[in-house]
Amino acid sequence: MEILTNPQNHSIVFSIASLLLICVTFIIHISEENYYNKQRSVFGGIIGVAFMINIMGLLHNIFLSVGPVERFIGYDENKYIVIAEKIFTYILPYFSIKYVMSIFKIEPSKSFRKILLLLPMLYSVFFFITGVFYDYFFYFSPEGELEYNYYQGATVNFPVILYFIFAFYLLVRYSRTLSSEKAIAIWIYFFLMLAGIPIRILTKSSSIFEFSVSIVLLICVYTFQNPSEYMDRDSGAGTRNALSFAISTNLIQKKEFTLLGIHIDRYSSLLGEPGMETGSDLLVQISQYLQQFCQAGNLFFLETGDYIMLFPNVAPDETIIQKTEEQIRKRFRDNWNVKGKNLRLFETPFALGFPEEIDSLERFAEVKGVLDKTLLKQSREIIRVSDLNMKIVEHDKKIDNIVKHALEDGLLEVFYQPIYEPKTGRFTSCEALLRLKDPQLGFISPAIFMPIAERNGTILDIDRFVLSSVCEMLSTTPARDLGLEYAEVNLSVVDCIQANLSDNVQATMKKYQINPSELNFEITETYEQGITAVMNENIEKLSDIGITFSMDDFGTGYSNLARIATLPVKFFKLDKSIIQAAFDSEISYMVMLNLIKIIKSLKKEIVAEGVETGEQARQIIKLGCDHIQGFFYARPLPKDKFIEFLRDHNG
Repeated sequence: MEILTNPQNHSIVFSIASLLLICVTFIIHISEENYYNKQRSVFGGIIGVAFMINIMGLLHNIFLSVGPVERFIGYDENKYIVIAEKIFTYILPYFSIKYVMSIFKIEPSKSFRKILLLLPMLYSVFFFITGVFYDYFFYFSPEGELEYNYYQGATVNFPVILYFIFAFYLLVRYSRTLSSEKAIAIWIYFFLMLAGIPIRILTKSSSIFEFSVSIVLLICVYTFQNPSEYMDRDSGAGTRNALSFAISTNLIQKKEFTLLGIHIDRYSSLLGEPGMETGSDLLVQISQYLQQFCQAGNLFFLETGDYIMLFPNVAPDETIIQKTEEQIRKRFRDNWNVKGKNLRLFETPFALGFPEEIDSLERFAEVKGVLDKTLLKQSREIIRVSDLNMKIVEHDKKIDNIVKHALEDGLLEVFYQPIYEPKTGRFTSCEALLRLKDPQLGFISPAIFMPIAERNGTILDIDRFVLSSVCEMLSTTPARDLGLEYAEVNLSVVDCIQANLSDNVQATMKKYQINPSELNFEITETYEQGITAVMNENIEKLSDIGITFSMDDFGTGYSNLARIATLPVKFFKLDKSIIQAAFDSEISYMVMLNLIKIIKSLKKEIVAEGVETGEQARQIIKLGCDHIQGFFYARPLPKDKFIEFLRDHNG
């Protein structure tokens, strides 16, 4: 226990280690880009206070442990060093509170609140300064250690306790707006400072406490003070994450504020201009110009080409918003000079009011989504929330909820569209098409609900439902006996990149005793290039067991024809837009004709979609298409009607 109760054995080592950590933290701090000025300056103050605590603590420990030093640091000098160390130690909680307030952008609105925040710290400073003149609160032992006179000496901890109660309140209320690592870092910071009181009592030394604070400051410099998450390096403005954090903290504090946005038209194409490189010079110019209209840290830049300024305690219809918008519009009428090149930019302003118009971060995302989809015309007046069609958002939310519960609510049904084979004059295949019917909204188009299913994660369950329904139809109905050779099933992009796709398909086939030749999977030409390798691997696995594939929507995408030709695809499905256009103009007809020739040269079979008239059917057959699908022959039918159709036409 001697090593624990006699801190002179390790205090100097801890003090030196703590000083080194403070120096490292300071070097990292000054090397980072300056974004949150108030937060940065307060954190710099904390580093300065911590440095002084460690310097004074080290000098005091040297005085106690190294005898010859007494000739340089006398008994009285040691007293002043210890008093200075204690003053800085009790100033630290005040700076820590200010730091938390700067993170959450909390500023006392009235003078008496600012004074109230200062009072506990001022009492602590007064407490130790009195020790220079008399020993009412504490005294120094012959060895040079500070000893408190209880009970009055214990009062110095009351201000610290008050600060920690306030810090606890702030963290409980606001830390949910932080990411998990930031929340953990700030909680650990205050926990270790609070733990400093019993640590000092038990060890009779502050060195361990100072060392732990230095460690937490190093953690903070890599979390709260690391600007990479909150600052766009090209423009120097805040990122989308910084904007989201600012919105959240202001809403939690129930503050009124307005976001004034400037949408730069054709932003993406501007960045692609020759000689523009990343466009950072242009972005910096715009940022520096806009920064004059708002407080430091209240300018943000989004990847969509939108600059957003946050105006605290301002409604969107106030004069300051209108005047700011007018000045910005006037500046954008002039050219921007970038590397000797004059550029004319066109902007569209918009104003969003919180919390009257938008009361949550989720609602902001919805409104911004509608705003991004809106055709923003040049020279328009400032766009307000009331100008947007928010019915789109409400409709999408309703559809999203319907899709999430569609399977369990029994709203999904598989329809089958017969496909005609001219060679045999029979309907030898069909395409499985999913239908969603809501009791209130009626039938909802797959073009609407399938993208939503991909976004909300229900697409895999829906695809499994379709495959199981098709296999069940083949297994439990007389479709095979009525001439149906195979059924086409659409594979979503999400399905195509699942590593267990082949295993799941084979398990379903085994359950319903389906032969691989009875299934044909449709894939789309427009799937993303980045997942080609995964998709190719899945296609090969399923092809190896005997399942065939169709290239759906052929002719509408941008894929490389040579690459497509290497895929083990048996059928190419000409999109209905190509079929319809071919009978409207001679040029479109020649396009279709050449596509058919290309497919035939690859020795693949052709399925023509969207055939709606007898004339179209005759021409398509004449050109050599192997299969024809469209309303001319049959619309998609529910299972019972489909079997009845096969019985009538193939029987």
